[in-house]
Amino acid sequence: MNYEESVDYMTHASLYGSKKHGLEGIRELLSRLGDPQDSLRFIHVAGTNGKGSVCSYLDSILRRAGYRTGLYTSPYLEKFTERIRIDGREASEDAIAAAATRVCEAARAMTGDGFDHPTFFELVTACAFLIYLDAKVDIVVLETGLGGRLDATNVVRPDLCVVTAIGLDHTSVLGDTVEAIAGEKAGIFKPDTPVILYPQPYDAAYAVLLHQAKTVGCPVYDAGRAHVRLEQASLSGQTFSMRYQGMDLGLFETALLGSYQLLNAATAILAAMVLGQDSHWEVNLPAIRDGIAQARWPGRLEIVSRSPFVLLDGAHNPQGAEELTRCLRQFFPAADPVLVTGVMHTKDSLGIARILAPCVRDVIVTEPMWTKALPAEEYAQDYTGRIRGEVEICKDQTEALERGLALATAHEAPLVVAGSLYLAGAARTWARGKGWIL
Repeated sequence: MNYEESVDYMTHASLYGSKKHGLEGIRELLSRLGDPQDSLRFIHVAGTNGKGSVCSYLDSILRRAGYRTGLYTSPYLEKFTERIRIDGREASEDAIAAAATRVCEAARAMTGDGFDHPTFFELVTACAFLIYLDAKVDIVVLETGLGGRLDATNVVRPDLCVVTAIGLDHTSVLGDTVEAIAGEKAGIFKPDTPVILYPQPYDAAYAVLLHQAKTVGCPVYDAGRAHVRLEQASLSGQTFSMRYQGMDLGLFETALLGSYQLLNAATAILAAMVLGQDSHWEVNLPAIRDGIAQARWPGRLEIVSRSPFVLLDGAHNPQGAEELTRCLRQFFPAADPVLVTGVMHTKDSLGIARILAPCVRDVIVTEPMWTKALPAEEYAQDYTGRIRGEVEICKDQTEALERGLALATAHEAPLVVAGSLYLAGAARTWARGKGWIL
């Protein structure tokens, strides 16, 4: 299969009867491929918010330390190849096609032997492992797709586990309490494997994580015990200082915006320090400092243009919306931003709208190009009566972005695009077409 055929086959796995039954399917698939994951080393990252940013920080740090890295994340913003990176670069289409051909042949053989067809995420995860093995990477920074305990990535034996902020998201699958969700995330813990914890916003979730780590026998390193202080912030980035257990680690710079990025960075810094304690790895403070400074993570409080001013953000749950509003109040306290937004029907649309509405003037509601998009008419109702300006419906994403830009220009206001990473991806492609992103 060529690249296009490979991606199409995996994307439409459900047509072949794919079913999710825990980890049995991915284990069978990988077994037929020679268990490539057993020849790789990993940092395994789970959580509700901040996974991608922490993964990006860690990948950047490890590359600065001289290691050849794999980075596995989801979803992608503009191109499927973004999911699988080697040394900071997207895997080639040829590499994906070659790996997918092997994986899909194994999947067809499974169904011939009476097994269910692997799911989309299982197929992609298997492809990634084959690509990383062929590239001879030293370590893979591996982000879970959904949850942790039953996630297809949870077949690895990592050198380190990291759990980022826990919040209420994907509640229909993971549970409707932070305790239940934390339990699913903690399912990635392995005996004697160090666990790094982000400063958890919910005590109940933190208690579950600690209990599971103790039960499994994992040493815990808590970034919540670090003293992180913002020293300077601008639209160009942030400078912060960090102390941990009496150690003054000095100043760090990050180009990523948002107060939560300081905690994401602190979590990655601590994870890198713990990894460096292992005699197999050499990760020093200069590499950590440089890695934090060089990390980039598109689509998260990303400024794609300053004239006109255009900001993109995922903000696909209430926690993300709160961080977006905090950023808007910090940098645009007197402005009335124009918001272009759209969400998935599985998200807490009303919760997101209630948080964003007080910070914006006009709202253009659209529908991300995805089967799970919430109808624009329904989402528009969540903003009606809650904003100072007008609520408009524009189902076509590009038309919505152009309308938002026109309104923002007319009002001399910032344009904010938020509500879904799928929408953020479409907005990046739109911005690229305007020459704002090279």
